[in-house]
Amino acid sequence: MQQPAALYEPLRFLTLELQKQLYQVESFLESGDLARAEQSLSRVDYIDNHHLNLLRRISEHTRLADQTAEVDPVTLQSYDHINHSLKTLSRQLQEIVFQARNAPKTAFRLLTKKRVRATFKHLTNGLELIEPAIEAEASTLAIDICRLQVRIDQVCQAQLKKYQNRLRKGQQTDALLNASFIVRDLNRLGEALLRIGEGIISANLGQMIQIERYHSLEATLSALSLDPLEEALTIRAMGETKSGCTISGVMSAEESEGEMLAVFKAGDKTKLKEEKTGIESWHEIYPGIAPKVYSYHNSGNKAALLFEYLTGDTLEKLLLERERKALREALAALFETLENIWQETRIETVHPAHFMRQLKKRLKDVYQVHPELESQSVNINGLKNADLKTLIEQAEAFEATLSTPAAVYIHGDFNLDNILYDPLSKEINFIDLHRSDYQDYVQDLSVLMVSCYRLNRFGPQDRKLIAQTMHAIYDYGRNWAETIGDTDYELRLALGLSRSFLTSTRFVLDSSHAKAMQFRARFLLESLLKLPPEQLHTYRVPREIYHD
Repeated sequence: MQQPAALYEPLRFLTLELQKQLYQVESFLESGDLARAEQSLSRVDYIDNHHLNLLRRISEHTRLADQTAEVDPVTLQSYDHINHSLKTLSRQLQEIVFQARNAPKTAFRLLTKKRVRATFKHLTNGLELIEPAIEAEASTLAIDICRLQVRIDQVCQAQLKKYQNRLRKGQQTDALLNASFIVRDLNRLGEALLRIGEGIISANLGQMIQIERYHSLEATLSALSLDPLEEALTIRAMGETKSGCTISGVMSAEESEGEMLAVFKAGDKTKLKEEKTGIESWHEIYPGIAPKVYSYHNSGNKAALLFEYLTGDTLEKLLLERERKALREALAALFETLENIWQETRIETVHPAHFMRQLKKRLKDVYQVHPELESQSVNINGLKNADLKTLIEQAEAFEATLSTPAAVYIHGDFNLDNILYDPLSKEINFIDLHRSDYQDYVQDLSVLMVSCYRLNRFGPQDRKLIAQTMHAIYDYGRNWAETIGDTDYELRLALGLSRSFLTSTRFVLDSSHAKAMQFRARFLLESLLKLPPEQLHTYRVPREIYHD
């Protein structure tokens, strides 16, 4: 971890003052001497001054961060994290003094001296390790600081269990409760050490990280024979999925030109287990399209996945940066890839998408972000405009009458940012594969088209390119439908687009953009439901919906 003098010196003074406060609180709890309590409280002002001094210097360095590369931004975050954790530790010590000072003397006698000493020994060791952990190149000492929280918890929980057993007997109730509160507060001190250790580890890795994620990273990296404790590794944030999983790139600290070793994804166990299964399925069904899985690790309801870093740009990036030539090449490669996949994976079984059923499941989330979209029916001059719920119910009944071709293996979350194109190899890759399954191909096409429309770019050239991209996807789907004799392609596509326009509003905060998407969804549904039977197979999705 970097040690800029302007930050390191006030941090050292802050740590020294906390060591003094810690010693005086320990002496007070052992002796009951109120003078020791007052001495510990007198240290708080000194600690606050050092905390504010360090806070001010971090702020100054942050303002200069764009002009100089002296201090890494993550290092600044780490110093800020450690600074606030030390301040929290001081405040918690202060609360313990207030609690104990007002407790009866019998409560002091109930405090087991051996366990109190053990707790303060661990806290003292943690504070003493801060400087050497910052100065060390590896994260071993920072991990040791984090582990002290577990030891403190074990000591305090053993004492609390003893108090609980005695409380059941109904003796010395007030004293036992007071002693329990003191021990509970002592236990909380370990959390501050944990956060301090995390701050140092984060600076070493180049990304803010919690210890649970670090252990998952440590476990998954073993598949590549890498150890973050021994090797200089950097973690670079790459984003966060809509399901809340964090994505990071793992690279050597001495990497050249940003070459990554792997991608580390952490989050909900169910989602990541599904993604692992999805990737493995793609390797069996269509090898080379998905990244290789290096390792999978789970703990409780969390999990981590380490997989191959794939080169190339997402279609979203190409579209947003208006890389027209590369975007045309990427779409051509995508359509060729899709045709190969669909030809190779077609099965005899039909798996309808049930677009309206999907929509009903997500409406609550849509209204949570945009309650204004939950409109009621409107009656104007005797013409009644059905409410959205009624429209969806009617459209669901209509959808049940449509024919669906044999299923193919689809991506399942076919957004622009889940498709990679490598201009050197001219190849397409898929990522974020937790929803892959056999289904109607229109599911993927409709999701992809709306992922274009919902992009938060409103310049005329941007919207023109977005519309052109949606046209290209539509045309490809139309050609495929004609190839396989899919007569209800347009009707199912309209339902799929309606579903995606509405459900995607929960990812769009711009109310006017969300309303435009809702308008298109309603327009498609109302148009379908008004079609006379003789016009069903001549219906075409109006191309106007791609344009603003």
